[in-house]
Amino acid sequence: MKQRILYILVCVSVWMMSCDKEDALSPTKTPEIGYVVPQGDHDYDQKIVDWSERYNSFILYKFNMKEVYWTVNQWIESVENPEGSLYPYTAGILAANADENYVGQQLELLEKSFLNLYPDTTLMRCLPIKLLLCSQLCWRTVNNKETFYNTYNSYDCMAFNWGNADVLTMTAAQKTTFKIDVNLAFLKRLLANKKIFANADFYAGVAYSPTVTNQNMYSRGFVYRGTKLENDAEYYIQAIISTTYEDLTAEVPANDYTFKGILNSTKDVNGLIRYRYDILVNHLKTAYGIDLQAIGDTVVN
Repeated sequence: MKQRILYILVCVSVWMMSCDKEDALSPTKTPEIGYVVPQGDHDYDQKIVDWSERYNSFILYKFNMKEVYWTVNQWIESVENPEGSLYPYTAGILAANADENYVGQQLELLEKSFLNLYPDTTLMRCLPIKLLLCSQLCWRTVNNKETFYNTYNSYDCMAFNWGNADVLTMTAAQKTTFKIDVNLAFLKRLLANKKIFANADFYAGVAYSPTVTNQNMYSRGFVYRGTKLENDAEYYIQAIISTTYEDLTAEVPANDYTFKGILNSTKDVNGLIRYRYDILVNHLKTAYGIDLQAIGDTVVN
């Protein structure tokens, strides 16, 4: 018995002495994952450095495509299927790095359409760690049909299109659509990540049952059919940032189911949309410095 106890004590002593010794450190042979700016010596690289310091976010035009395709639970790259497969491709994203000859113009577009519309404090707190500049960004179906994307939200980044020669000939309509898509994607990201909230007054007294339809939505204070509590604020945000104030207040037929005229009494027969609009716009401006109507009214030249 004593021998057994002595054996246990010796083992414990050896274990304790081994714990006191530090393991020898050696440099890793695998490169550490990280991002560095500037990525080149172009005129626009200093602007990227300045933005990175202001926003604590990396604006990258050189990156591995895994940054776009990887998510927590899946890989979403569209690739060619083996010969004999039912479909020629897997459904997913197609992306490519920005052409460095056009990154300067792409950055100018991003600045005017997006970054300039928020205070630095909000961008510092809310931007994802990576902003990826792309020359191609689309969704490809299994049958090789492509849907053009202005922007794409991924797990820890946002990707942006137009890093190619087409940025030089963008139409006014294309610039407006880019502005709407980018800001809506960003604000939806903030709602989903609980970086911003609609205040309780926005929801007070609102009934989400029975089903919200085209015929009853305006009188009940909704701006989109099928609205539920979880997407109510999102639809209001979409309506405001995609529509000028002049169009929101324009008189249009009540059966025009676009966002145009939702603040006019022809649609807003009970004044509930105006009431909820004012609550949401004032709250986001006061709490987060986000002026939704200013985004909606911005013209990108």
